Amino acid sequence: MNQNILKYLKEYSYDTKDVNRLLVSSFLVVNNIKNVSNTFINDFIISKENELEQVNDFIKLFDKNTFDIEELIELFEFVISPQDKEVNGAVFTPEYIRKHIVQQTIEKHNTEALSNLKFGDIACGCGGFFKTITEVLINETDKSYFEIYRDNIYGLDIQEYSINRTKILLSLLAIKNNADCEVFEFNLYCGNALSFDWKTVETLNENNGFDIVVGNPPYVGSSKMDEETKDLLKSWSVSSTGKPDLYIPFFEIGMENLNGNGVIGYITVNTFYKSLNGRSVRSYFSKNKFDLSIIDFGGEQLFKKRSTYTCICIIGKAESSSVKYVKSLSSKIQKLKASNFISIPYSNLDDYNGWYLINQKIQKVISKIENCGTPLGKKFEIRNGFATLKNNIFVFKPVKEDYEFYYLLKDGSEYKIEKGICRNAIKPNTLKSESELEEKTEKLIFPYQIETTKTGLFDKEQQILKTLTEKEFKTNYPFAYKYLKSNKAILSLRDKGKGEYDQWFAFGRNQALTLGGFKLLFPYITSKPCFVLTEDTDLLFYNGYAILSESIEDLLILQKVLMSKIFWYYIENTSKPYAGNYFSVAKNYIKSFGICDLSVDEREILSNFTEQNEIDDFLMTKYDIKLK
Repeated sequence: MNQNILKYLKEYSYDTKDVNRLLVSSFLVVNNIKNVSNTFINDFIISKENELEQVNDFIKLFDKNTFDIEELIELFEFVISPQDKEVNGAVFTPEYIRKHIVQQTIEKHNTEALSNLKFGDIACGCGGFFKTITEVLINETDKSYFEIYRDNIYGLDIQEYSINRTKILLSLLAIKNNADCEVFEFNLYCGNALSFDWKTVETLNENNGFDIVVGNPPYVGSSKMDEETKDLLKSWSVSSTGKPDLYIPFFEIGMENLNGNGVIGYITVNTFYKSLNGRSVRSYFSKNKFDLSIIDFGGEQLFKKRSTYTCICIIGKAESSSVKYVKSLSSKIQKLKASNFISIPYSNLDDYNGWYLINQKIQKVISKIENCGTPLGKKFEIRNGFATLKNNIFVFKPVKEDYEFYYLLKDGSEYKIEKGICRNAIKPNTLKSESELEEKTEKLIFPYQIETTKTGLFDKEQQILKTLTEKEFKTNYPFAYKYLKSNKAILSLRDKGKGEYDQWFAFGRNQALTLGGFKLLFPYITSKPCFVLTEDTDLLFYNGYAILSESIEDLLILQKVLMSKIFWYYIENTSKPYAGNYFSVAKNYIKSFGICDLSVDEREILSNFTEQNEIDDFLMTKYDIKLK
């Protein structure tokens, strides 16, 4: 899309009526369409002379003086306000993706009566999928635009302006193709998909539901939902527990509103088959044995302005014993054949811990790894780092120090911070090797006291975290207190201003503040094994993970195992992919990795190896696995 056009619209107006009038009028002028009969479109045509100048200025920005329907869809999506995009998760779906989904759902439905199919999009946005469906029906049936809009298309969106824009889009599509009509009849509704009752739509009821549901469910994380949405999520079994993202219930909503031969086609987030918040939807698919096919785009970012990783799901309501799966670049989807998909029986999939959608040969290797020795998560403690929810205030790199103070430079001002209230902290996400530990260690303002008590029959020591009182803080550490006080307003905005802290200067979360022992530090995501050992038992960490142990020897052995070819093979085939061939090494993805049992002699042998190929060869023998 021409950046000058986008810049013009950004500065023009966020008022939907103003933008709609500009786009409709410009579309008609560029396409040389005059004397429109449609009363709905006529309401958006600019005729006043001073406004027509703006239309002409806008038209000059178009390359080669063309303005097609696809550009109109993209512009409609672009002018949705940033606030609405965050809340409703609206994104533009490329035409080739829409075409593939519509084509595949029709083929799976396998009907000769294409002209009778009822298509739905229950989060239709500005109507892109309907444009694609209409073009298919126009080309392959003898129905008119009027008849298609009246008989075949049913849409819902939470925003009234999106419904209006869908009507504009479909009306202009017909008008541009010489099918102008005074009034089109639409089955388009404004409402919340989580609570909308499709059974109230009589023509759908007569059809026992949709034949096909397509779409791009909203991309909204659980942390960005309002309380009303969170309550509505509980109405659906796949999102009634945990912290589900908004896209998850759209699987169940779509399936529950299909008729017996119905099919769903979604472009959606690809984490549901592995993530914690996808457990219920995995169970829902397995229990019902839906005919599910997944085209996984892996670490490819299809939506460039969203750090979201996606897949296409084609789901038939008819029963199937297995899931079909293929990993592909989005640009190659038209070349995919049935033979490219691997078939994994539902009976072989683990709904609770996540689905391993890999072929039988790889599955056998993964199974051998997981069943060797003891799972990592049971043998060692794996912990996430601390969370102040405002690290740029609590964590700092001193610009200098003296006997009593560290000096912090922030926004051009220098602050003294008492050394007695500071702890060493490090960010595993930035570490590559032990040689970087000293250089990358920072200071953390730590407004807590840790008391050690003995509990239980065996007098086991337990550490108790206590937040300083404001009086204690101000009296004992006046300079650190003054610095945080200057940032009190910013700290109050944590948790959207709704956080309940025992003191205003307390951290956002109390996790990982009493962790002791030696640590193997590692990042959230990485493109290769990266586990850094620290012998500083008091070192705190954030933005990353640590494996903890009281034995430095145990961690040195574990480090060699986790830096091996076998571990990375496991991650590449079981973990969540990201762009640039990065993978998640979060606890949930590594906890089941089997740590092989080693005798005293084997531990000594492995400890003495310094070359990676020696370590890999030794471990492949132990795991009884041969990797290239």
